[in-house]
Amino acid sequence: MINHPAQAISGNPSKGGICFLSQLDDLRQQIDRIDDQLVKLISRRGQLARKIGDEKSRQGKTNHFHVPQRERAILERLRELNKGPFPNSSIESIFRELFSATLALEKPLKIAFLGPETTFSHQAAVRHFGHSCTFNPCGNIETVFSEIELGNSDYGVVPIENSIEGVINLTLDCFVDSPLYICSETRLPIGLFLLSTVADRKKIKKIYSHPQPFAQCRNWLNSNLPGVEQVPASSTAQAAQLAKQNKNTAAIAGELAAEVYGLKTVAKNIQDRAENHTRFLVISKDKAKRTKKNKTSLMFSIADESGSLLKTLQLFAKNKISLSKIQSRPLRNRPWEYLFYVDFIGHVEDKTVERVLKTLGKQTLFLRVLGSYPEQGQP
Repeated sequence: MINHPAQAISGNPSKGGICFLSQLDDLRQQIDRIDDQLVKLISRRGQLARKIGDEKSRQGKTNHFHVPQRERAILERLRELNKGPFPNSSIESIFRELFSATLALEKPLKIAFLGPETTFSHQAAVRHFGHSCTFNPCGNIETVFSEIELGNSDYGVVPIENSIEGVINLTLDCFVDSPLYICSETRLPIGLFLLSTVADRKKIKKIYSHPQPFAQCRNWLNSNLPGVEQVPASSTAQAAQLAKQNKNTAAIAGELAAEVYGLKTVAKNIQDRAENHTRFLVISKDKAKRTKKNKTSLMFSIADESGSLLKTLQLFAKNKISLSKIQSRPLRNRPWEYLFYVDFIGHVEDKTVERVLKTLGKQTLFLRVLGSYPEQGQP
C-alpha cells in the first residue's frame, strides 16, 4: 500500500516510476544544455555588435547607432523561419529585448512617453523597444514631442486611438506644428482594473482615473458603482497614487499599477468591451525606411466648398488606394474650418501614391505627410 506520494514516483522500477524520473531528468538536462548554448551565443552576438559599433565610430557614423530597418528585416526573416511551437509574437518579444540589450552595450535608446511610469504609454514603449532603454516620462503629450525636437530623447511613444473611444485629438493637434515623423506603430491590449487599499467595493466613495479609462468603463461603473464620484487624473498612474494616499478611494488603472503602488485588485477587466486596444505611434526626427507592407499617414485641410471632401476621397478611390482611417478635427483658432487625418495602405515612394499626393497638394489648402512606416497587423 502506498502511504506517501513520493512512493508512487520512486517505487518499483517495474511499474515505471524510476523510468519516469529518469526521462524527466534527461529532458531537463537537455534544456539546461540548450540554455548554456544560448548564453554563449548571446554573448557572441554582443561581441559582434560591439565590433560593429567600433567600425561605425571609425567611419564617423556615430549618429547611426540605431538602425530600425535592420531590426525589422531580422524580425521578418525570423517570422518566416519560425515553425513553432512559439507564436511569432513571442519570438518578436524575445528578440526586441535582445535588440534593446545589444544597443545598451553601445548606447541605450532614450524613449519619451506619456508618464509617469506604469501608464499604458509606458507599457507600449517597453513592449516596442525592450526594457534596456532609458525611459523619459513626460507630463503631457506636447512634452513628448518637444523632448524629441530638442534632442533629449531618440523616440517618443504617443497614443493615437482607442478601439472603444476613438482618436486622441491632442496627439493630432501636436502634429500640426511639429516637424516630427511617424516611424512605427504598436498596439497594446488594454485591461482595466479597479484598484484600492480596501477590498470591499461598498466602502469606495471616490474613483480616480484618466478620462479615457472612465469612458471605456462607463457601463460597468453605472451598474456596479452608481453615484460614486469620478475624479479625473492626468494619468492612470497618478490615479493609482491618489488612491494609495486617500482612504476609501479607488483608481481605474492597469494591472501593473497595483504591483507598483501596493494596491488591492477589487475588480478585474472592467472595460465595457473585451476587445479593448490602444494604438500608439512611435515618433522621431527621422523618416522610416520602406518595408514590405507600409502605411502612410497625412493631414490636410480643404476649402469649405460643396463637394470638396468627396472630390478628395475620390482621388484615392480612383487610384485604388485603400484608406484605413479618416478623421476630421476642427482647426485651432479657426472656427468651422477642419483638418483631416488620413491613414492609407502604401508608401510615399510608390508611383501611384506619388501621383496622388502631387494632385492632392494642388487641391488642398494645407497638406503634410506625417510618415510612411511599417504596417502592423491586428493584435
